[in-house]
Amino acid sequence: MPEDIKKLGIIAGGGVLPRMLRDACQAQNITPYIVGFKQFTDQVTPDYFARMGSSQKTLEWLRFNDVQDLVFIGSLKRPSLWQLWPDFLTIKFLLKSWFKSRGDSDLLSAIRSEIEFLGFKFYGVHKFLPELLMAEGRQGVHAPNKAQQEDIALGVQVSQELGARDIGQAVLVKAGKVIAREDKRGTNAMIARYGEDGAILVKSCKPQQDMDLDLPTIGPQTIELCAEKKMAGIVGHAEKSIFLEAGECTARADKAGMFIMGVAVP
Repeated sequence: MPEDIKKLGIIAGGGVLPRMLRDACQAQNITPYIVGFKQFTDQVTPDYFARMGSSQKTLEWLRFNDVQDLVFIGSLKRPSLWQLWPDFLTIKFLLKSWFKSRGDSDLLSAIRSEIEFLGFKFYGVHKFLPELLMAEGRQGVHAPNKAQQEDIALGVQVSQELGARDIGQAVLVKAGKVIAREDKRGTNAMIARYGEDGAILVKSCKPQQDMDLDLPTIGPQTIELCAEKKMAGIVGHAEKSIFLEAGECTARADKAGMFIMGVAVP
């Protein structure tokens, strides 16, 4: 855990992670200040509701409460310009960064640079909840066979190539072939459309990924989708991806006959 933090601003999207981080802060004597969005934040009660384009008011609220340390966590969708309804500070950011960004990593890094220039500091959720990071090796009772290990190696290579282009983090592989690549619709949409019996999901951290922003995540919904498709296994990036609700995920995968692996990426 970072030292000397007494207050933490949690910029909260959807899902359970903002709630988990809030609880971790309270257990570590850190006061959480939660900024939420009505269309996204669903499992934690915000202290302040923000509009996506109202960055100036949000930062003013954080400053008023003497909050300088921030975590972006939870699921958010990249909004349209119409949905943003931007204030002056957001317009300034758009002109400098939005139109230059190739993908989500570019955009998030630009957001970080602009906000840290204004005196704030970002941290990754794993700095407060290190147990969320996927460990290396087999996570449940099942393990890949030799042919599947070769598929995993292919999946790691291609997911890293995909990530380097800032397109996505995940691929589906089977029998020596890549059968699907993640796009802007996300991992679960890829699984829902292309997942099939015997396929393997490989999800890795982009080579240029800012470890404090948008780490790849594997959680119960992903496990459930893969199980419905009768897939063979799921592979995450060891120490560079979040394994959410690991006990529940492992139990579900064991029951479905799927393996879950954490692999180190050179």
